Amino acid sequence: VDSATHEHAAPGAEQSALTAPMPGTVIRVAVAPGDNVAPRQTLLVLEAMKMETPVVSPYQATVRAVHVEEGDRVAGGALLVELEE
Repeated sequence: VDSATHEHAAPGAEQSALTAPMPGTVIRVAVAPGDNVAPRQTLLVLEAMKMETPVVSPYQATVRAVHVEEGDRVAGGALLVELEE
């Protein structure tokens, strides 16, 4: 499930806000601000209804901000991670 919304900031600098595809609990955060991530790299894992759902990077990017911690309960659509290309 790709849950990235693109916002345009400076020309040439692509930013994405990744949101929760469903309500759940953050069970693992695999990145920190400043980390460089590859396409399809797991950023964090959500658990909902006993299923683990990875949230992955849609492209090569730098993590700009992580808005959740392990153990946080999030609503569907909640902001999780911001990326910058």
